[in-house]
Amino acid sequence: MSRFFETINIERHGTAIIFFLGVALLLPCIWCETSITGQDEYWLSFRTPMETMERGAWLTTWVNEEPRLKKPPLLYWAILTGYKFFGINLFAARIWAVLAGAGLAVCSCLLYKRLFEKSGLLAGLMTLATVAVAIEGRRAMLDLPLAFFTCMSVYFALNWIGSGYLRWILLAGLSLGLSFMTKGPLGFVFFGAAAISAILVFGKWRFAFSHRSQAAWAFVLLLAICLPWPILMAFKWPEYISIIHGEMAERSLGTVHFGSPVSALGKALVLVLPWSPVLVAALIHSVYHARQGKGRENLWLAVWFLASTLPCFIMQCFSRYMMPIIPAACVLCAYWIEETDGKWKTRLIGISIGLIVFAGIFFCLFFIWFGLDSLMALLCLLIAGLVIWTTFVRKDNRMAVLTVAIFIAFLIGGLYPSLGINAMPVDLDRIVGFHQVASFDSSQPSMLSMRLKRSVIRIRSFDKKDIRLLEHFDGFVFMRETDARGFEKLAGQLDIHYVMAGQFKTFWSRQAWLRFARKDADYDDWKEAIRTRSLANLKSGICYYRVRPQPD
Repeated sequence: MSRFFETINIERHGTAIIFFLGVALLLPCIWCETSITGQDEYWLSFRTPMETMERGAWLTTWVNEEPRLKKPPLLYWAILTGYKFFGINLFAARIWAVLAGAGLAVCSCLLYKRLFEKSGLLAGLMTLATVAVAIEGRRAMLDLPLAFFTCMSVYFALNWIGSGYLRWILLAGLSLGLSFMTKGPLGFVFFGAAAISAILVFGKWRFAFSHRSQAAWAFVLLLAICLPWPILMAFKWPEYISIIHGEMAERSLGTVHFGSPVSALGKALVLVLPWSPVLVAALIHSVYHARQGKGRENLWLAVWFLASTLPCFIMQCFSRYMMPIIPAACVLCAYWIEETDGKWKTRLIGISIGLIVFAGIFFCLFFIWFGLDSLMALLCLLIAGLVIWTTFVRKDNRMAVLTVAIFIAFLIGGLYPSLGINAMPVDLDRIVGFHQVASFDSSQPSMLSMRLKRSVIRIRSFDKKDIRLLEHFDGFVFMRETDARGFEKLAGQLDIHYVMAGQFKTFWSRQAWLRFARKDADYDDWKEAIRTRSLANLKSGICYYRVRPQPD
């Protein structure tokens, strides 16, 4: 494969190679119900476009029979468009994440090429070889599209600083506006960290002042993209302002969290796994070179990366919120790898790759032990051997990073779905038919809406409105086995007719995608599972009832 790279013009085709490689690595199994997911995806990202499409109105997005006003609608509009063209299915919902993940890797290539006048192929490969991109590139979530639009705005602004051409700053304003329409103002923070860092490090104060009219035009374009939808929502829905205030309060925006600097940096380093050890060395290297009066480009990347952790000081956030800093980290790592020599470089690359290989081998052995797609597990082990060979024998950095990206793709996109998380009976949609369907006191089974191709109704035992809905409900109600007794008690109080229609066992992820066993599973349960080589006893129960009002 290294000969393949040598025979083509990397300088000319590097970004195209990275984009198509990214699509190829992220695409497999996004159509599977058992692929990696999370509650925000299956309860919000999938269902919001469904309910919006059912209402026949695009301007206001809907979920749970309420306006979805907490987030801007761009991704929901994109998924809705996918539903229109490809039907309601997982591919139509997740293809945008695949494109955003490949696009983010392209951003890394472009930034590297702009800063160091080289292909940036290694930076793009490292982006695809991060666990965060491998996961989020398979989920219909807001964070990766936000990261893509934000980083593209940084790239365009960097071109503007270097050339002074109006078109670049206008493209930056356009991209930043699209980031706002994806997830609100969070992209402004990461763009601001990059822009202010660039002005400081490169000494571009005079340039920014002398080209203020161009910046003003870009700002006007930004406002033209960002303001219409919120203004329309504020006029159409009087509660919009209070909802936004509630969202800010929920994230503790403006409240300083003690200990957050360490926590924020830790989240940022976790985000670029397995390259965290390399990144630490690259950060130190950039500061050292800056003290010697050289290396402004990598110093800017380091300052951008560190400054971007500041939002975690004043708000509660998950690691995935910080995905716009992945290109900065990967470009910095790639430059350090390509421009430095010595034993420390070899050791840190070995540690980084060794960690992911060790974890992946353990993952494969787990699947082989329990008889879960042993052929795919063996294939992953062969790829792990290839990673070890390219890293420690051939010592080809590009090939090593490429094989790591392939290894992670096979683990998450090929092996993980065979675990059966969120699996449901194959005939469930036939059993349910065209009756009403609801979930009781949980979002389980998580893929039910996608299987039925219509949004499942939410019923909460503590909500009076939902209880009134249950009184007149005629259909099927799904719930966790642990909630069945509470449902039967409530149904008895409401004097509605109900009968157990069926039940099944499955896994579902709880908060983290690797926490799939039932909540009350303990050490002895796992010990028994390992002894019997069966995970069946660790599955959680799902039951569903046929519910109808009592006849008069």
